[in-house]
Amino acid sequence: MTLPYPAILALSLVATALVYGLGMEGIYALPWMMFLTATTASVYGLGLGLLAAAASIVALHFFRASPQDYLVMGFILFLSAYLAHQVGESLRRAHRRAKQLAQIQDVFLQGLEVVPRFFERNQLLLELPTLLSRLLRDSRLYIWVPSGADRLELLEGEAALPSELVNRALRERRLVWLERTPGRVWLPGGGGSYELALPLFARGEPAAVLQIVRAEAWRPEEIDLFQRLAQTIGRQLEHLHDLELRRLLFQIADRLAAAHDKRRVAEEALHNLMPALGMEAGVVLQHRQGSLRGIAWKIPKELRPTLVPLARQLNRQQGLAWQAYHSGMPFFTENYGEHPEALPELKQLGFETLVAYPVHTRDAMKGRVVLVLGQRGRLAWTRGKKEILLGVERIFSSALERALQDELHQRINRLLTEAWSYPSQEVYQRILEAAVELVPGSETGSLWIWEEGAYTCRAAVGGGWDCEARMSEGEMLEWYAESKARALEGAPRIRTGATGRAGVGANLCLPVAHQGRVLAYLNLDSQDPAAFAEDSLAAARLFATPIATLVHELQNRTALENAALTDGLTGLYNRRAFDLRLAEEVERAHRYNYPLSLLVMDLKNFKPINDQLGHAAGDRALQEVARVLVKEARAGDMVFRWGGDEFAMLLPQTNAEGAQAVAGRLLGIIAQICVGGLCLSANIGKATFPLEAPDAEALLRLADSRMYVDKRGALEGP
Repeated sequence: MTLPYPAILALSLVATALVYGLGMEGIYALPWMMFLTATTASVYGLGLGLLAAAASIVALHFFRASPQDYLVMGFILFLSAYLAHQVGESLRRAHRRAKQLAQIQDVFLQGLEVVPRFFERNQLLLELPTLLSRLLRDSRLYIWVPSGADRLELLEGEAALPSELVNRALRERRLVWLERTPGRVWLPGGGGSYELALPLFARGEPAAVLQIVRAEAWRPEEIDLFQRLAQTIGRQLEHLHDLELRRLLFQIADRLAAAHDKRRVAEEALHNLMPALGMEAGVVLQHRQGSLRGIAWKIPKELRPTLVPLARQLNRQQGLAWQAYHSGMPFFTENYGEHPEALPELKQLGFETLVAYPVHTRDAMKGRVVLVLGQRGRLAWTRGKKEILLGVERIFSSALERALQDELHQRINRLLTEAWSYPSQEVYQRILEAAVELVPGSETGSLWIWEEGAYTCRAAVGGGWDCEARMSEGEMLEWYAESKARALEGAPRIRTGATGRAGVGANLCLPVAHQGRVLAYLNLDSQDPAAFAEDSLAAARLFATPIATLVHELQNRTALENAALTDGLTGLYNRRAFDLRLAEEVERAHRYNYPLSLLVMDLKNFKPINDQLGHAAGDRALQEVARVLVKEARAGDMVFRWGGDEFAMLLPQTNAEGAQAVAGRLLGIIAQICVGGLCLSANIGKATFPLEAPDAEALLRLADSRMYVDKRGALEGP
């Protein structure tokens, strides 16, 4: 049971009155007066305590005592007032401290209870000042977040610079406080304040700095509680980061799983990743034929005129994207404008925060795809943001690899299905173009086909190969630099460095075998010595079967076409071939502006040989005429047997005078052909495009009519 202070005062007064009524001496009243004085001083302060002591001394005059006793009792009363005041003040301070400590503990306990309720990091940081200010009365709270390397900015509010104490907390990575910061008025009516800066960490990196300012000094127990609260908030921030990362990765994985082509995969990755990192512009670049070409991009409307051309194609060695491609390592910067590889266009637009992140697919030495994200202004590349990029890159690379494989198979299937609608030479060119485009690392290339005992270059992309030359089997094996057995297995090989050809740093050579013979060699080149890797070999191998199939079928088709266009007796082109080539050669002569002459011939004396000596002799005569015509023809000239004893010759780049000379020479040669004593001759008609005839039909009509004119003249005689 505890007596209240007023009861103690009343009891002391009653006891003093009782001593007086009994007529006892003053010494017996002194203890009760001391209780009265001490209680008054302890509860109501030193002033009232001294007043109570003085009143007690006055009251002692009513009791019997000597002057010396009055003096001693007065001293004792004043001393008891002073001591009681000191004890009471100490108790009051202890009470206030206990109350304040309970308040701080309440803050801590409520923080422990409330902090786990937040499900987003930004929401937690935004609500902290409101939460703590309700619990810490007469305090101001501010949240500073990193905005770059060793830079802080207010999470909410107007732009301001952090105090030195806040910067110090960030540098020293610990809680710091000041006893007093004069001259800074944070609270109404305050001429100075007490400041505390508390860094909050997540995964070892500063997530924010909590600044608290108030009018009272900081006590050690408060500091300890704040440190523990910071640890709790930090653990929750880490937990929220993990949750947000998992949510983001699950969301991106779902979106990418539904994307069926590389453009859609790239668009979904940008759409989900950019908001998570706070980026305003992004592009996914793929290395194709020596340049980085945009698969997809997301760019603000006002920036598109400048950035879209860069996103479409980034030429060799420009910017951090190329560094990321060559090194296979990501590049992060918060000071892009100061970087030596910075693109002038991005610097002019004010981009400061940028990342070039290579996306690695399986078996690739390099990231064939580079993800580039940027932001005008400076943002910190924290560990958390890098973890987000790493997690997304793994999902993105898997989805992208699937999309690229689908693209490769679809392109090859399309080649096989569409090949028969194109001429042979165009089929070869389309095969090579697809290989250069789809085999990772390729920039240029050539396709060599086995024809007539040698390898002929039938298609080329870019320079570097002499496609006018032919290579023997031995020469091609020497270039392949592997055994013939390996070539028959279709084993591709990579040669780097000293390829023997200027401007080529690496070559991938794929032999294409079919039925015991290497039908073709596919050569793919790059200026980069490290361009080709296992992924390049895997992609190149996919072209072996379609190339073998198409080459084999095309050669069969060519053989059938030649059979259909060739005269069986003489081996010359037939009338059908003449009709096709005449139109083609007239069109070519018109395109390149050169003359084309046509000779048509009808043999004389052939009928007597056939009638008198038999058809076998006639056949020998025709074969001999064909032989001498082919022998006399230049490279590029074409000889045809129309049928019967009629022949024709197309003479590209030959004018009328040249055609007249050729005709005279042919007459002399044909006149030397004799069978069984019967010698041949010929009637020849000549015509020249475009001087004498404007088109193929007119050219043939004119030459044919002149041949008949020559024939009638010969029959009529002089």
